[in-house]
Order: sequence, then structure tokens, then C-alpha cells
Amino acid sequence: ELPLLHRDFWRHFDADLTASRPNCSNITHNQTLNVVGLDDEPPPRPMKVLLEYEQHRALKTAHHDFVERVLNRTCELAYVPGSRGIVITAGGSYLIHALVTVRMLRRTGTDLPVEVFLRDPAEGDVRICDDIFPMLNAKCVPLSQTLGDDIDKLGKYGYKMIAMLVSSFEEFLYLDADCFTLYSPDVLFTKPRFTTHGLVLWPDFCPLFFDIANIAMPPMDHSQVASEAGAIIFSKRTHTDSLLIAAYYNFYGPAFYYKLHSQGALGEGDKETFRWSAVASDGPWYQVKSRVKHLGFTTKDGERRDSMMAQYTPMIDLKAGPEEAQPFFAHAHNPKLDPDWMFNEKTGTLFDSDGSMRRIWHENATQAMEYFGSRYDAEAWMWEEMRDMACEYEKLFHRTACVIGTRYLEEVFQA
Repeated sequence: ELPLLHRDFWRHFDADLTASRPNCSNITHNQTLNVVGLDDEPPPRPMKVLLEYEQHRALKTAHHDFVERVLNRTCELAYVPGSRGIVITAGGSYLIHALVTVRMLRRTGTDLPVEVFLRDPAEGDVRICDDIFPMLNAKCVPLSQTLGDDIDKLGKYGYKMIAMLVSSFEEFLYLDADCFTLYSPDVLFTKPRFTTHGLVLWPDFCPLFFDIANIAMPPMDHSQVASEAGAIIFSKRTHTDSLLIAAYYNFYGPAFYYKLHSQGALGEGDKETFRWSAVASDGPWYQVKSRVKHLGFTTKDGERRDSMMAQYTPMIDLKAGPEEAQPFFAHAHNPKLDPDWMFNEKTGTLFDSDGSMRRIWHENATQAMEYFGSRYDAEAWMWEEMRDMACEYEKLFHRTACVIGTRYLEEVFQA
């Protein structure tokens, strides 16, 4: 029944998106925005976007029209009331990354169901979707079964947005395919921050946007640092309006809203759309204040190599003191989570400049234990899962991945 309801919703929603297209040329940047941290004396909000009067008027008119359509909609989001789960977008090479993430989730003890959204069935792998995922309480969901030929309308960030809209869960944790939790995510749904706000974002910074959206311009304080869209907790029951407006920002993101939100800053894309859609819909939201931390090491030749970003729990945030903030998410950025790539002597991922195998999140075991706590070696857990994948799913990976992975765990982690 849900797929039918999702298709009906999309038919109505697509009509609203199309009817509210800004009738103007695309936005351009005046210059690139150099983002710096905010201190006790925040700077004026930067202005790096070129916008003609006709563009401004067209954007404001279209935005107002779409918000009115959202507020007066006749077709609601379809989901299972009271349900919770995890939403991931993957497909192609990222399906392997999603498998690592799902296995890491199960290692934390959570049994929350996982929906892994693909563009279409061709982006799946029958061995993963039909054999492996069901054993892990996960399943592949092709977006094309809801959108049909309209799937071609979506840009690279559109898949994430539509996956959120048509997932079966009332409350969900969205994760990028290469982002996993270090502890069970179940607690995130039951503690303040989420129960009081219904939307939690993590940090990763245009005056014109606020006028277009007809909202008051907030101060440039620590709550205004850039958001990171690799991990988001959403309640559809309390934030349907916000989610629909975020979809509008993403649908017209490449031409208009990504530039209005990020103004050419590094990582321009969907990451700001969730925060500003909550503001535009007057919905509550909470942004974790503890800044993202890069994890990596310095080679013996002096080269810095960062491979992972750590993000912190919203339950014990920066207000409690930086020494108390607890890392909760690990987001891989270089290299990606693929045993064939990681356990490969040609890529050099696991090797120091002198050819020796080593940790890649920290300089040494002592530093890792100090960061994660003496009872939990998160990096070792990740490598164990990837080694086990390479050895268990031998038809998915090259045989050498199992051999090198086993040697790596023995030499570096004695596991």
C-alpha cells in the first residue's frame, strides 16, 4: 500500500514543484566565500551573490507560491505511524560503502530497520540486495518505483531528498553511505534535542535568501556555522512542512538555492537546505555545537593524511565542556569504505611513507584510546568488519583483499 501512496504523493508534489519554478535566469557568484570560524565578535553576514532585481522578485514570488502550496496541500506524506528506522542512499560503487555502514550499525547493537535507496534496480547488486541485506534487517528500495521516468529530473542531491520523503519511517536517521554511528543510534530518538526539536543537524556558513523566504535574518553566531548533511535525524510527524520545503530547495538547488545558502563556500550543495527549510517553516531544530573533527595521521615524511570526520552526540554537546563531548558518528571522506580499495597494496591507503602498515585515524593506539575511551577502539572495529566482509563475501571482492585485510589486522591491531 505504501508504494501506491508514495506514487500518488509524488504526482501531486511534482506538480507543485513544477508550478513554483522561479521564472528567471540562474544565479551566479560574485566571488568565492572564504569560511572561517566564528568568535565572540561575529562578522557581518557576507554577500557574495549577484542577483538582479527581476531574479529577486521571481525567486520571492515562486518561494511564496510554493510555501502556500505546502500549507494548503491535499496529499500527505505516507509512512508507518510510530515507526523508526535508518535511511541511506547508495547505488553503484556506494552500495559497498552502505554495506559497511549497515554492518557497523549492527555491531553497535541496534536492530533498527534500514532502507537503502537506489536510483533504480540497475544500481543494485542482487547478492547484496537479495541475499546479504535481508539477513541484516536492511533492504534495497529503488526510487524509480515511485518516480518512474521522473527519476531523470533529480540531481545528485535529489536522491537523498526523495528517499527521505518516501521512506516508510515516521522518525528516521539519515546517513550517507559512508557515514556510520559509533554507538547504537536508538538513544538519539529518545533523548532531548530530538524529542524537543524533531530535527537535529550536525555542523560541517546570504542576506538575500532571508528576504526571498520572508523570514527574519538570524544573527551570525555559533548556531549559524555550516551544516553537514551526512547525518540528520528527522520526525515526519512534526516536520513535514520543513521536509517538503527542503525538497523544493534541493529541486531548484543547483540553479538557485545552493548558491543563495552557501555563496560559493566549499562543499556547496544540499547541506544548508534542511536548516533553512526548518526556519522557513517556523519549525524547531537543533544544531549540534561541537565542531566536526578530522581524524588522521602525519606520515614519517611529514605529510598530513586525514581520512575520517568525527561528529558528536547531541546529548552531551559543547555546552557541557569540550572535554565531555562524545564522538558519535564517523564519516569517511578519503579513502572510501571499500575492502577492495582499502586492502590493496597499490593504493597505499594503510601504509606509512616508509611502507609499514599503520592506523590511519590516529597517530597511535594511545591517542585512539584517549579519544574514544579505553573500552572502545572504533577504528579496529571498522577494519574487523571490512576484513570479515572481504573474507565472508568472497564473490564480492578480490581474494587478495581478504589476505591483506587479515595481515593488516594481525600486524597493526593484533586481531
